[in-house]
Amino acid sequence: MASDLPDGAALPDDVPNAKKQSLGFFAKLFGAWIAMGFCNPKTPGTGEINV
Repeated sequence: MASDLPDGAALPDDVPNAKKQSLGFFAKLFGAWIAMGFCNPKTPGTGEINV
């Protein structure tokens, strides 16, 4: 996201540089979730994490 960049960062003009996600983005995301049948995919268990 362009809003996360530090002040003065130069961005190219050949790609969209939105500060927030658009409504169209969320519509496509919701459409994909509908196509998945509103399910939440299982994530693999990685076990215990020792730091």
